[in-house]
Amino acid sequence: MLKLPFNILRVIPHVGGILRGEAATDSGARARSSGEELTPADDQAVVASALATLKSRDGGFDLTATTRGVVRAREVVDLARQAGDASAARQVMSDGLWRVFVLLLAERAAHGVRRQGTSVVVGAEVVAATRDRLAEQLRIRLACRGERREVTGVVLRGQYGQQRWDEDWIIRRSADATTPASGGVLSGRCPQCGAALRIEADGSCAYCRALVLAGGRDWVVWSIEEAPW
Repeated sequence: MLKLPFNILRVIPHVGGILRGEAATDSGARARSSGEELTPADDQAVVASALATLKSRDGGFDLTATTRGVVRAREVVDLARQAGDASAARQVMSDGLWRVFVLLLAERAAHGVRRQGTSVVVGAEVVAATRDRLAEQLRIRLACRGERREVTGVVLRGQYGQQRWDEDWIIRRSADATTPASGGVLSGRCPQCGAALRIEADGSCAYCRALVLAGGRDWVVWSIEEAPW
């Protein structure tokens, strides 16, 4: 069964390429190979120190609330994948990652590839936290349980039945950004005006017109990496 996806991918090379590189890298401009493992976690003492520094700079930062927001973002993106509608994920993804996501779903639709299966997050931890003069970034590893598979008449990858896997959700924001009182993008709120998030085509809030998905004002999903199938 493990050989079957590769036989099909040779027949449909474009599908093979896009599936082998579904998760965008931290640049949002290219894809990582599905043959790679997830990036190893940083030393937890280093992570704890970085989080303490973040909290001292941004008194409103709440790791529990931020993690909850990432889980919510995963639900939004998963619904978009299942529906084949990239616009549904626009409200949480950075501009670069969303463009990759649009191309991915277009390729799937063109070749009749569908993602199936439901899953839940059963655990989460920050495995990396970095900061430079321009931006700060968190890599949050989500432990997932459920089903995941890609199908097009037959199963391309994944399988039926319960599975467990990890996903790394990388969120990023400007080094000058602070937690908005509204909860911000990951909570479904505009970080500028606090309104329920409704995004225009250019990535701006439909109400106050602030650009909210470039990471300049609040956390956005910068990259998504799934453990190999």
